[in-house]
Amino acid sequence: MLAQQDGTGDPAVAGLKELIDSEVRRARTSEPELLEQADPSRVWLLWFAIGATDAVCELTGRRTDIQRDYVFRQVVAAIFDGKGVRSVADQVDSDRRLIELFESAGAEAVAACMRDEPRLGYYVEALRVSRRRDG
Repeated sequence: MLAQQDGTGDPAVAGLKELIDSEVRRARTSEPELLEQADPSRVWLLWFAIGATDAVCELTGRRTDIQRDYVFRQVVAAIFDGKGVRSVADQVDSDRRLIELFESAGAEAVAACMRDEPRLGYYVEALRVSRRRDG
């Protein structure tokens, strides 16, 4: 679950946190083993959040790096509950196609919400694809 320590009252940040929390809950419920095997350190969730943050910032007119960084920092703090990011995987060595997969999944999840589509699961679907590529 994402931490609820935002305090900013920013609806874009709150909506983004809610979306990411929903995606994580869906992954935990539908495929907990996949979640733990494919993304134990939540680095792929971070890339998903980058794509979602970019989409939300574009939709809300936050085009400067400072504005985008502000939103992203709020999301990262919620994802990792203020503990920071540790990963066994080196991002430099990560397959760029997988990074793009998770970024685009995050952006598509935001677009689906904007279209008022009830279906979520973009993060877990990206996890499935990443596992197939590893195997």
